Amino acid sequence: MKFPRWVWLAINFWAFWGCTPSEEPAPTVIEVPEASPVPSAVPSPSPPAACPPGMVEVKGEYCPTVMHQCIEGGKNHDGKPSSDPMPYYCEAYRPGYAKCMKKEVPKHFCIDIYEYPNEKGVLPEVFVSWYEAKALCEKIGKRLCDDDEWTLACEGPERLPYPYGWRRDRGRCNIDKPWRKPNDGILARKTRDGKVEAEIERLSQRHVSGAMPGCVSAYGVMDMGGNVDEWTVNVTLGGKPYRSMFKGGHWCGGARNRCRPTTESHDETTRYYAEGFRCCASPRAN
Repeated sequence: MKFPRWVWLAINFWAFWGCTPSEEPAPTVIEVPEASPVPSAVPSPSPPAACPPGMVEVKGEYCPTVMHQCIEGGKNHDGKPSSDPMPYYCEAYRPGYAKCMKKEVPKHFCIDIYEYPNEKGVLPEVFVSWYEAKALCEKIGKRLCDDDEWTLACEGPERLPYPYGWRRDRGRCNIDKPWRKPNDGILARKTRDGKVEAEIERLSQRHVSGAMPGCVSAYGVMDMGGNVDEWTVNVTLGGKPYRSMFKGGHWCGGARNRCRPTTESHDETTRYYAEGFRCCASPRAN
């Protein structure tokens, strides 16, 4: 079927105008005001640390009397074997057995990580009297540790016999070194002169603080078994016979290289080649 010429012209005319896009209007720009920045949360200031730098916080229950059970190497004072569950000396105790025999006492305090001067890699100070140790702690805003504080920091929440566990370990702490006979005539001098210093160095087998990283308590306190004897304040025995008390034993301290034993037979003026100390402090209020 043929369409007349005028029909084709009409179709082409409308096809041309229908398929050619008309000119689009310019887009309308709408300005959106910038949103105000949401303020970020301001962190609350951290509470001050409970203890000064170089000290650790100890918070726990102290038991005045603890019963352990020796299972290996028990000895009496004379060195003879002993079957007593609580002998003078013991190589290994029954793991997990630490029976509290008296009412627990809550304790909260700070204690130096290392023996005075509380510096890793430095030899601990020795040949100081109890009075001198007390004064040195107070000079830096601290105090000499009470003996029960020292014990808790050593034995930890489990009330371990040794700061590191239930068995004596010569590879963990500076203990069981051979004894060297001291020249007490020189050590008795009132002035710490060159001869006294030379005698101290001849006798000394102490290590620098932190030299034995395995000698650490559950609270993170170092060198509490052996190395040097440590002066404390005698609170357990009510300051009798003296206000002074030794804890921890030194490098050849034998049975005293544990957390519980004490030595209270030396008065506050005593100085000796293996006697040192560490300081404690009351925690800051948060």
